[in-house]
Order: sequence, then C-alpha cells, then structure tokens
Amino acid sequence: MADQEGQFSFGTRLGLAFTTQSACCSALLVSGLLLYILYSAVVIKRGATRTWKVSTQVHCYFVNLLIFDLIQAIGGVIDVKWVAEAGVTEGPLCTAQGILKQMGDVGVALSSAIIALHTFCVLVLRRNAPPPVAAAVLILIWIFIALIVGLSVTTHKGQDYYGNTEYWCWITSRYGFERIALEYFWLWLAACINLVCYGIMALVVKGVLVVDGTRFRFIGWKGSSQNGLGSFNKVDKLTGADAIQSNAIAMRMLFYPLIYILAVTPITVVRFMAFSGLDVPFPATAFASITFSSSGVFNVILFSMTRPKLLPHRVERTPPRHFSFSVGLGPPPLPPLPHSPLRKTYSSIDSGEGPSWKMTPPMMPSELPLLHTHS
Repeated sequence: MADQEGQFSFGTRLGLAFTTQSACCSALLVSGLLLYILYSAVVIKRGATRTWKVSTQVHCYFVNLLIFDLIQAIGGVIDVKWVAEAGVTEGPLCTAQGILKQMGDVGVALSSAIIALHTFCVLVLRRNAPPPVAAAVLILIWIFIALIVGLSVTTHKGQDYYGNTEYWCWITSRYGFERIALEYFWLWLAACINLVCYGIMALVVKGVLVVDGTRFRFIGWKGSSQNGLGSFNKVDKLTGADAIQSNAIAMRMLFYPLIYILAVTPITVVRFMAFSGLDVPFPATAFASITFSSSGVFNVILFSMTRPKLLPHRVERTPPRHFSFSVGLGPPPLPPLPHSPLRKTYSSIDSGEGPSWKMTPPMMPSELPLLHTHS
C-alpha cells in the first residue's frame, strides 16, 4: 500500500515489479508467437517443410486472441512507470493504460468464448459456419470494444473516468456500474461459456453423452468405458488404446476452461471485495494481478501443447497411404487391412466435414490434440 505521502512502500513496489515481469513475459511470448506465425505465412514459401496455413476459422480466432493478449500485456507493462516513480500519476499515460487494460481484458474474454463456441458447434453439433462468418464475428468484436471504449471516453470527457485506482490505472471507483457492465460481466460470461462448452465436449468424447443431431442422451459412466466420441456411439465401440485416447482428449479439453477460470477468478474476487468496501491485503491483490497478467503465457503454452495444427507445422512430402471413406451415403467401405483397425478420427474438424474412418495404426500421445484441432 501507499504511505501517508501517497508513495508506494517497498513491499508494494516489489509486488508491482513481479506483476510487471509477468506482463513482460506475456508480451514477449505472445509477440514471439505472432512474429513466428507472420514469418511462416509471409516469408516461408509454399512447399517448404514448415508453413502456416490460414485455412480455417480457428486460425483467425486464435490470432485475434493473441492480439488481445498482447494488448492486455502492454497495459500491464506500463506498471513499470508507477514502480519507478513509487506512485501512480494521472495523465495521458494513465488513461492509455486504462484503455489498454479494458480492451485487452474484454477482447481476450470474447475471443476465448468464440473459440469455445466454434469448437462446440463443429465437434459436438457437427455444424460449421461459412468462412465469412469468422470475419464478421471478428469485426463485431472489434466494433464492440471500440464502442465501449470510445463512447465511455466521449461521454465522460473531462471527468476522471480512467484514472488512479491505487496501484495502476483503470476505470475509477466513481463508475462502479461501468466496471461491471463493461468488463467483469464479459469476463465471467466467457468463463461460463468455456466451462459449459468444453465440459460437454469432454463428456461427448469420453462417451458419457451421446449426441444424435440436436438431441443429447446421457448413458452414464458405465457406458463410457466402451463408448467414445459420443456423437456416433451407435457404431463405435472403443476399447484398449482407443478408450485411453478418448479419456486423454476429454481431460485435455478441460484445461481450457480451467486455465481461463484460474486466471480470471483471483482478480475478480479481489476487485469485488474492493467494490464492497472490504480491506483487501496487498499480497492478495499482487497475486491476483500476477495471475491475470500471465494470461498470455498460459494461452501460448496451452495452445502450443494442445493445438499444434495452429502452429506452423511440418508438411509430409510423401504422406502415408491409407484407405478411408466418409460416414453417410456413398460406396460400400473397403475391408480393413490386417492389423489396421478401423478408427474414427476428427482430423477434418476444421473444415466442418463429417467424421471419417481411417485404417491407421494407433495414434501416439503427441497426436491426440489433432483430433479436436479447431475451430
């Protein structure tokens, strides 16, 4: 906290320094990934062994998420000014920090929610929107954020709308309704959407929940030991390695809402305690701020580990041969080759095509994320 002269104590400056470091790490990691994506898309020529293909809607959503992560991180990096001066000074830089924080926080929330909804529609409902929808969604997100920031600044011109909130700059305490309606509501809405969508997807992949068109049928945990990828349990029984795969995929899906909720919950609890007039210890505020500032780090690590198709990937020059046929109308299936079991795969999830049966050897654990790669 600040002393009687309004200057930060050593403990406060130390806590804010850690917050600034976490924001710097997020900014560096996100910037590095964005530059790598740009390099792969622009510099690396077609036909190279590693390339970035902007061929699905999720690529757009993911890049948009990274951009908002970067904006959020830049807003946190400005804290270095307040650490150096041992206090917050209102002015253009303070206003800029407030705007960047609000833009980044809301943008990350909306982008995360859109990714969750898109993945849910494609994987569970087997519905994929036309390509122009992705552009329209992204345009609407940016227009919405521009409106909530632009109208707020215009409406409260000459008033201390963005200003000193004790440790950094944000929407001041005079505008409690705007704090909730224009930021925290969207953070928690995104958290709920993530939890519901990825929770249902995990149950479907594990085989606990069966989806038939738009109808959901719960078959219980006993059935889940034999059924997997529940949208088509009528024809698919998973045993052995395939059952382990479906369990692994289901568990990995739960990391998405878990990471987002873990990043959002501490700062939300601390802020609502402050809104209620309670005395919040600075260590709690510092911990919440560090966790929230690490959002970019979490997203880069999580997506790099579980969504490899979103990164510039190595292209097989001589792809392995396999037989396949689509579920639905068409010619009768080819008989399976010896020791090459039929297995359902969602490798076409990005294109919105139906699932296909491919006669391929059991997947390695590193390949599991490709089964639900986006959206």
